[in-house]
Amino acid sequence: MNAFVKAFIITGLAVTIFGGGGFLAYELFFKKKEYQLAKKGQPVVTPTPDPVLPMLQAVRQHLLTGDDVPSARDTLVSIIQSFPASPSSDEARQILGTLNLQAFFSPDPGPNKTEYIVARGDSIGRIAAKTKATPELIFKANGLSNPTLHPGRRLIIPSGQFSLTINLKKQWVTLLNRGAFFKWYKPLDFKMPPRLMPGQYKVSEKIAWFAGARVGFGDKRYLGSSRWIVTNHSGLIIFSETNPQAPNAPKPATGIMLSPADLEELFALVSKSTPLVVE
Repeated sequence: MNAFVKAFIITGLAVTIFGGGGFLAYELFFKKKEYQLAKKGQPVVTPTPDPVLPMLQAVRQHLLTGDDVPSARDTLVSIIQSFPASPSSDEARQILGTLNLQAFFSPDPGPNKTEYIVARGDSIGRIAAKTKATPELIFKANGLSNPTLHPGRRLIIPSGQFSLTINLKKQWVTLLNRGAFFKWYKPLDFKMPPRLMPGQYKVSEKIAWFAGARVGFGDKRYLGSSRWIVTNHSGLIIFSETNPQAPNAPKPATGIMLSPADLEELFALVSKSTPLVVE
């Protein structure tokens, strides 16, 4: 019995027995099935469950209870490496980046952290020159509210070997530490210079702007400044704007715009000559 005859018989029975209500039932529950029969031979596509979802659920549970954070971290790394195309992998990158940043800036001792006792005559700039850390990193790592230091103060200075990767296709920025994933940044705007080719570049300059003028670390206007990370390729700039209503600097014609919070964070971690790969 072909599909058309079956549909006719079902419709007739429905109208005879149940009246209009039966016909409505046919329209709702049987018609779709008959349509599928008419399309016999075409495969029915069943969405594949995202394997990352249960893994992320386990991670959230670990972090909520505060137990087995190393296991949660390992799971996040596995997600990023094994399921990079999953629609849920962005959340894994965000969570892992937050964990990495918290561990890096925590006051707890670690193998890549140096204790420094402030001596008379010390300043953040002088300590930065001694330790090869950026002034912003010292400021952020120690929760300082102003650059004034008093002798005898204990500072923790974390260190890393950072590099940047810009993915042209996915339009995002990744910060690596010693070659491993550290933090992921999703730009607000992404416009590359027309002649930019994949390759190796580096940070050439870091600039802070306030009301159209450059300001240096220690200037009272520095904390509210807009930041630029300039590279050795013309037009390849990572920038932010803290005052959109009255911009501190003209917006670059090309470059990558991050949120002020993201760029302030990145500004503290990279320095001049930080390697940068465009892929």
